[in-house]
Amino acid sequence: MKKIIRCALVLVLAGVVAIALVMFNPKPEKRPPEKKGLLVEVVEARASSPTMIIRSYGTVRPSECVNLVSEVKGKIVEMDPGFEEGGFFTKGELLIRIDPRSYELAAAQREKQIKQLDAELRRIEQEKQNLAITLKIAGTDAELAMSDWERFKSLSLRGVVGRSKLDQAEQKYLASRTRMQEIENRIALIGPGSDQLQAEKELAGIRLEEALLDLDRTKIKAPFEGWVLEKSVEKEEFVNTGTRLGSIYSASSLEIEARIPFKELPWLVELEKTGNPGSAQNKTVPDTSGRAKVIFNSGGRTRQWEGSLVRIKAEVDEKTRMLPVIVEVPCEGSGGQAGLIGILRPGMFVTVEIEGKRIDSAYLLPRSAIHPGDIVYIAEKNRLAIRKVEVLRRLNDSIYAGKGLKQGDMVIITPISSPKEGMELRVRPEETKGQR
Repeated sequence: MKKIIRCALVLVLAGVVAIALVMFNPKPEKRPPEKKGLLVEVVEARASSPTMIIRSYGTVRPSECVNLVSEVKGKIVEMDPGFEEGGFFTKGELLIRIDPRSYELAAAQREKQIKQLDAELRRIEQEKQNLAITLKIAGTDAELAMSDWERFKSLSLRGVVGRSKLDQAEQKYLASRTRMQEIENRIALIGPGSDQLQAEKELAGIRLEEALLDLDRTKIKAPFEGWVLEKSVEKEEFVNTGTRLGSIYSASSLEIEARIPFKELPWLVELEKTGNPGSAQNKTVPDTSGRAKVIFNSGGRTRQWEGSLVRIKAEVDEKTRMLPVIVEVPCEGSGGQAGLIGILRPGMFVTVEIEGKRIDSAYLLPRSAIHPGDIVYIAEKNRLAIRKVEVLRRLNDSIYAGKGLKQGDMVIITPISSPKEGMELRVRPEETKGQR
């Protein structure tokens, strides 16, 4: 009997446990039906007003480079200690002096010659004045002789004086006239002689200027502040006219000749219209077109300088079929650039980033967002919309698009093998994009 009771109790307890499990067990959640449609990743179209950057490469070279050439011959007697390759000099500094002694003597000789001619001209002028006085006296004497001759003619007609007295009076008058004519002839000849001496003086003056110019040419001075690029002579060396002495370049600026493809030409600033690059016509939005950055990478370090686009060459490079442009980097400026410019030297290969024109409204998209025919796919309420857009500029991994998009459009960047207008889509949530 006890065994039956135990079995009954076990059955009752089992039933109670089973009922409790059924009553308190949570119901399984109903899973929503899985959404259909292609899973895509999108980027939001955001309008901006970007400035186009044209990137290129080039080699640094001097903006102003001068070859020093001897204009006179002689021995180099003086040379600035800093006149060595890489040496720095200031404007007006004496770099080289050629022996000036022979040129000093030539100039002194011309000066003496001019003084001699001046003395001769003064003598002739004095002689001219003396002859004028003598001519005046001779004229008076001739008038008296003529008066005597007229008087003797009158007396001869009356038989008061003889023929001999009349002849003597006539001869005296003719002699005075002859002397007067001789003086006039001498005065007349003084003019051409004086003109000749004056011409000789002017010629001597020109030769003096030439001698002084040659003397000045014995001193080779720096026309600007800069650096020595090359040294071709040594002290005590004899040089002839036309001998190359070396070359120097100005420290005021350096330039880079970069080459850009023709497709980038429309984005360059029009120098003939804007004048100075970077001048702002719209005061509310500063125009930075024409500015440039010059970047040099070496040993894991990057250095950067500010410059500007100064000119576009008229001839296309025949080898690369690209258009050369010149970017200038001023060596004096604000922001510490003057201190850094010493690092930028001719021959360095650098990257150039030129700020071109600004686009009023553009959308930057990944290159994967654009499809043949300038088509983009838009996710609109989980449906596919196919649009044709205006591609303003193509870069290596992105594009700038214009018309055809609007602010906030969800542009699909996932490849779609068989796109159809209105096909169902599923947009990948933002939080899962970074987990891919």
